[in-house]
Amino acid sequence: MRYHVVYEPGEVRYMGSNVSEDMFWKNDVEYLLSQPDTNIITWELNDLPLTNKFIEIYKTRMHSTILWHEAKRNDFYFNYIYDVYRNLTESSVLESRQEMNRIIDFLNASDDTWFTIPTDLKLNEVDLVDTRLKNLNELHDHFETRMEELEEKTLSGNVNPEVSSLLWDKLQSVNLLVHFNEKLGNNESLDFTNGIISEQESYFTSLKFDSPTDGDTFLEPADYKHFTMQRDYGPLMLDFGTVGKDLLTCSVTDDIELVHKNMVSQQIELNPWVSYDWTKCSEAEWQDAMELYNDWLETNKVGDYLDLELKKYTPGRHQLGNCISHDFKTPGEFVDTIIKQTPKINSFFITDDQNKTIL
Repeated sequence: MRYHVVYEPGEVRYMGSNVSEDMFWKNDVEYLLSQPDTNIITWELNDLPLTNKFIEIYKTRMHSTILWHEAKRNDFYFNYIYDVYRNLTESSVLESRQEMNRIIDFLNASDDTWFTIPTDLKLNEVDLVDTRLKNLNELHDHFETRMEELEEKTLSGNVNPEVSSLLWDKLQSVNLLVHFNEKLGNNESLDFTNGIISEQESYFTSLKFDSPTDGDTFLEPADYKHFTMQRDYGPLMLDFGTVGKDLLTCSVTDDIELVHKNMVSQQIELNPWVSYDWTKCSEAEWQDAMELYNDWLETNKVGDYLDLELKKYTPGRHQLGNCISHDFKTPGEFVDTIIKQTPKINSFFITDDQNKTIL
């Protein structure tokens, strides 16, 4: 089985989610693979049990979308959403902080919000070194809480669809900007000389979609067997797809407050969503990371709050397959070859090994 992502020329948002209602799945795979002025990335999917579950849930949700539209129902639009985390540079970081502060002002001034975000959580727009990690942790806490409230209010009809869409977009931006800035605050290799950081190669993509039959499909204990971050270049990963931070991310951002509040969000749902970042993590690097992780657990007595024997606390992500269309060794190579000419995601789909649709 193969997973394909098609890229085309166009604009990409780096300060918030990219959302499209394009029904590309109505086109034949043969057409999608032969569109002019596009670039295609292809991964060969592995045969691990969780990967096979991923393929089946992809088929189920895509089939439901097709049937929904064949029945000419107009109460659902296919959405695909992708978030992109680009290079950490002085300009991109300070720009992201300015955008965060604008969003805080917007939400606090809006008549449609039922909450405010304390202005002392704003980020430093001038001093790059002032990362304010505690502010980022609290802002992410607001994102989680308000997103849950928004979903409840939308389902109960207390927020109209237009307002719901706008607030969803703003809150999604808060989440993305938090994670983008967290990468700066925890990267010891960054050069802070004279307040300037050296450009870091990074291009992480999270790609997901909605279907009319989205529901709760939960991971089972055995599904965590192959969770890890050790990997060669360019694997396709099962996207985290969960509102919140898992325990490993909490350790990296030193967010022990989430543990104390019982707000750690492990990956427990299975969705047909993917992510990829073109970086490598050797066995030695993963072992070093696990040593830091275990030290953090012990120092903060996390075991007093959480049952760490549960399989859901297995650190890492599940890898779905390896790239077979390109041999990128760095995110920079991916950006130079694909993103500079064709930054926008046009479509994505699974085929068999002969590039025939599985739907």
